[in-house]
Amino acid sequence: MKVFKPILFFALIAILFSVGFFSRDIMAGAKPDASALSRVFNPTKQPVATPVETFQENYNYILAKHGQSTTPEKLRYAAMSGLVSSLGDPHTNFLEPKINERFSTETTGNYSGIGARLGVDPLGAKIGTVFKTSPAFVAGLKEGDIITSVDGKNVAGQEVDAIVENILGEAGTAVKLTVIRAGQSGQLSFSIVRRQVEIPTVESKMLAGRVGYIGVSGFSEPTPVQFEEAVREFDNANTAGLIIDLRSNPGGLLDAAVKMLSLFVDNKPAVTIKARGDKSATLNTLQGQTIKGNYPITILINSDSASASEIFSGVMRDYKKAKLIGDHSYGKASVQELRELPGGASAKITIAKYFLPASGNIGRKVDDDGNYISGGLAPDIKVEIPRGYDFKLATPGKDPQLDKALEYIMGNRLN
Repeated sequence: MKVFKPILFFALIAILFSVGFFSRDIMAGAKPDASALSRVFNPTKQPVATPVETFQENYNYILAKHGQSTTPEKLRYAAMSGLVSSLGDPHTNFLEPKINERFSTETTGNYSGIGARLGVDPLGAKIGTVFKTSPAFVAGLKEGDIITSVDGKNVAGQEVDAIVENILGEAGTAVKLTVIRAGQSGQLSFSIVRRQVEIPTVESKMLAGRVGYIGVSGFSEPTPVQFEEAVREFDNANTAGLIIDLRSNPGGLLDAAVKMLSLFVDNKPAVTIKARGDKSATLNTLQGQTIKGNYPITILINSDSASASEIFSGVMRDYKKAKLIGDHSYGKASVQELRELPGGASAKITIAKYFLPASGNIGRKVDDDGNYISGGLAPDIKVEIPRGYDFKLATPGKDPQLDKALEYIMGNRLN
């Protein structure tokens, strides 16, 4: 009899549980629901929502219920920003339509407008640069002019970006500007017909001692042609040396850097790109493009020289074509792919790392607070700009890094 006691005990428990479970149906005067008991012992698994379903559900809820009105665009842009921010990669970014349009202008190097760079001024916008042969140049606008109205509307106190937005427009259309010019009384009026303008990213000049100077502000689509014109002009002029200024150059198109390197390095590996899954590809410089001259070349860099400017500088040094002067570069050793999104937005996504022929990986390393530890290109000759120094970019006697480059070239010149 002792063998059956556990069985009888569990049977009794089952009977009491069933009576208790069905009592709510009996008390309600309903037939006991046997399927309910079955669901207790054989529960159906609830489907787990996918990330897309979870987002869509909460997106719809916030759009319909949140106390402050919002728009679908704001929520989508915020979601994309959060998505890329979660990666912890400062070079993977979401670009809203206006920012994406500006980025596109920087990389393509052209836009429809008057051809001038504008800066901040309390009275409107101050013209910092007038591009040669541009509509602004032809019309007679000058550096230092202050634009006070656009198409008859006063622009004093407005953000520069807002003023630029009003000046930009479709090629062939006219914009009316009112300008104040130093040394002249009253205001000047200009009617300027907009057209496609190529943004100059290369500035060149001959310094004392027949030393050529080329400043490059970015690597956009037109940059290689502009750069080659300047290099070959100096090369044909039998220059004693060349200074290439890439300070504060944030980079740009990798292809542009490779084309520019082809003037000095003939058909050799420029950069190796390594992606996920051990996939890699090596980009070579072009063949038969090199200049004829043989003279010392220096490249000026600083902590804001990044990306394509580091590739150009690093490859030139790796092949012993140039000396680097200044401060360490930024250390951006990654490659981004631009993914266009609906509505004019886009996302820059890191897809690979790049490695230089001899320098290898120059990736930046920082501490927990984001402060620089190592990485980038270390200069061959380190020259810092002293605090409080009366610095003037690319001006001999006012630019210690330029002065050191001139000194190096004079000491190593061949003619």
